[in-house]
Amino acid sequence: MNKKKQKPVYYYINLVIQFFVETFVAMALGYFIGKYLDEQLFESEATLIYVFIILGIFAGLSNLIKRVLKTIKEGEEDEKDQSD
Repeated sequence: MNKKKQKPVYYYINLVIQFFVETFVAMALGYFIGKYLDEQLFESEATLIYVFIILGIFAGLSNLIKRVLKTIKEGEEDEKDQSD
């Protein structure tokens, strides 16, 4: 019996929801930190707001990539265990 152990659909839905929530939170934090720093350092420019929002997006993408790679690695380990 060579039956693969697959993750349930809700696991992947949860992965996508976590990505959006984490990215949104990181972007919101980036916005407020950037706004505060712009008010302290610059009078009328909004450069740091954009910088920190982009950093928030990259943080969310980084977390998503790490989770997907971990899921793939766990799947490969499960396949090795089943073949033994």
